[in-house]
Order: sequence, then structure tokens, then C-alpha cells
Amino acid sequence: MKFPVFTAFSAGLAYIVTHFFTIIKILWLPTLLLIAVQVYLMPSMIDAQMQLDSVEASGDPTAMFAAMGPMLRTSGLLYLAMAIIYPMMIAGLLRHVIRGEAPRLPFYLWFGADELRIVAAFFLLIIMTIILSIAGFLLVMVVGLILSIVAGALGGILMGLGALVLVGVLIWFFVRMSVVYAAAVGERTVGVAESWNITEGHFWGLFFYWILWVAALIILTFGFIVLTSSGYISLMMEMMLSTSDPSAMEQLETRMLEMQGDMWDLSKPGAWVSVISTYIFTIVYTALSVVPAGIAYRYLVGEERA
Repeated sequence: MKFPVFTAFSAGLAYIVTHFFTIIKILWLPTLLLIAVQVYLMPSMIDAQMQLDSVEASGDPTAMFAAMGPMLRTSGLLYLAMAIIYPMMIAGLLRHVIRGEAPRLPFYLWFGADELRIVAAFFLLIIMTIILSIAGFLLVMVVGLILSIVAGALGGILMGLGALVLVGVLIWFFVRMSVVYAAAVGERTVGVAESWNITEGHFWGLFFYWILWVAALIILTFGFIVLTSSGYISLMMEMMLSTSDPSAMEQLETRMLEMQGDMWDLSKPGAWVSVISTYIFTIVYTALSVVPAGIAYRYLVGEERA
């Protein structure tokens, strides 16, 4: 049976609407903790980045290494918090979508076996992606160089086509792994082999299914950026027009960092709007990213019928 693209997409939308309050119950507290960590760390992280940029401009290696310490410390703490909280959010949603398990309390805050499996699956995917990317890049380069020697200009064209093939292979790989977290929760394993097996023969259906959800996420993200970062967008436009002027680029980068810091500094005007908008955006984005994977998994293993 082919993967039912539009039926599954409609089922995902219906699930989010029908179980809206349960989704909020699962996500509101972990998301709040994540935002609190960002509010605490982001101003220091951005200050450290600005100090590092100023030291890099001076060209002093000793000072540069000294300035990297605060940057690495704050970014490390942020990534640690994300490594704990995001698996919690993903597992909580997938437990409900796949197993029908809802939190008994008015919130979800737990880190157990499912969360550990999701962390393991994440690191396995990172390793596999790196290996695939490096191996593919080296293959394209070697074959391209040989063809350039043999066929001249035609070899360069074929190298470009090889790079496009590599991108296609990576997309194919990501689609095959697109239900890995759902498989980890559903099968109670790391989920990599299970995702590979159950998606076999369903690439194009899943590809177009995810195109629909990615389009929804792009619209959501665009609206969020317009609401919270219109000034940031104008600065990016200025940077695109100032690429030939290093001093202007440096000033614009500093202004962008200052603007990012103001977005997380609750003593600054408008920061509360930015933080609350980010909180809501994170909840909605997570739901639109995770629930579809659970729905796709259910169709792939036959728990749903088109």
C-alpha cells in the first residue's frame, strides 16, 4: 500500500486540533524551562560573542583563546539544556500519538528510557550524516578531478551534477530516517534500523508528505520573524548590500548581535513580547514537527487505514 500523503496530512492536522489541550499540557512546562534558560544565558552568550569578535579583529591569538572560554561555557550550558529538554518534548508528544499515553499531572516533565533512546538516535543520525556527507563529497571530488583531467570542461559540469546527486542522496537518507524518533518510541529501540525498514518503498509518499509540513513550518517561521525580528531582517538586507565594505560589515554584525541581546534582556523595551512570542512559536513549531512523524509512523506500521 502506498503511503497516503493527503490522508496522513489531514490526519495530522486533525490530531493537533483534536488533542490541542493535551499537546499544550505536554509542552508548556518543558518549553517554559527552555525559554528561561535562554533568557538567562543568551545575553551573556551574545556579550561573549561580541568580545570574541573584537579580539579576532585585533589579531591577538592569546586574547582570542581567552575570550573563547566564556563563549564556550555559555553555549555549552545552552546545548546541554536543549539536549535534556527537547528529547523530553519529543518523547512526550510521541508517547501520546503512538501509545495514547497522556500526562496524569497538568504538565509533563520526565526523562526516562524513551528520552534516552531519542538522544541516542540523534547522535547516531549525526554520525551517519557526517560519514555520508564526507564520503559523498570525497567521491564527487575524486571522480570530478579524474573527469576534469580526461574530459576537460565537461568534467567540471559532471562534478556539479555529482554534487546535486549527493544532495539528492542526503534528502533520500533524511526521508528514510524521518520517523526515527517515532520508531524509537513505538518499538522501544534506538529506532534507526526500524525507520529504515518501515520507510522502504515509501520514499516519494513521505517526501511529498514532508513537503506539505515543511511548507506549513516555513509560513509559521516567516510570520514569527516578521512579528519579532523585522529590524533584524532589515540589517540582513544591509549586510547583503555591504559585502564589499569590511568596516560596514563589522558594524552591521555588531548591531545584529546587540539586537539579539536586546531580544533576550527583559529590562529592554519589547523583550517581553519577543520572549512570549518565542515561547508560543516553540510550542507550535514542536507540535507541527513531531506529531506528523508519529502519524506517519502509525500509517507505515498499519495502525491507520486510508
